[in-house]
Amino acid sequence: MKNLWIKRTIQILGCVVLCSIFAWAQKDEGLVKEGLTLTDLGVTAEQKTQIEAMWKLKRQKHLEAVKDLKTLNRLVKDSLIKDEEIRKTLEKFRTKRKELQKQIDKAEKEIIEVLSPRAQLHLTVLGVLDNGLPRRIVKTQSDKATPKKNSNVPSPTEHPSQ
Repeated sequence: MKNLWIKRTIQILGCVVLCSIFAWAQKDEGLVKEGLTLTDLGVTAEQKTQIEAMWKLKRQKHLEAVKDLKTLNRLVKDSLIKDEEIRKTLEKFRTKRKELQKQIDKAEKEIIEVLSPRAQLHLTVLGVLDNGLPRRIVKTQSDKATPKKNSNVPSPTEHPSQ
């Protein structure tokens, strides 16, 4: 009889602890959904305009890179183009890319000088300031299923081992 009471008491306490953990997690989730704004981080209106200008430069760099890549792909496919023309196109492409990167670096440097460390941290994590990872501006196509190859299933070009 005593063991039965102990078991039931432990079960009830376990349920109370589990429900408390769920309630605590939901409370924290509510705080995360609210998020921080730039104003909460102490960013002024002038600094916001600097951040937006830098973001526009980064967006422009990305759009230019896509446009230039299309041009370079056309050059790859055209076998009649002379090497000199390819060299000039590549030079022009690299010069333009480096110039835009210099403008972005200059804008980042100016922003870093005036922002608080906490604001810099948040903007770096979000990718607004350079964090070393490639930027993902365009949403990837997640609706297309990519077939994964099992190691035991041969591809059409492979012959099954016997």
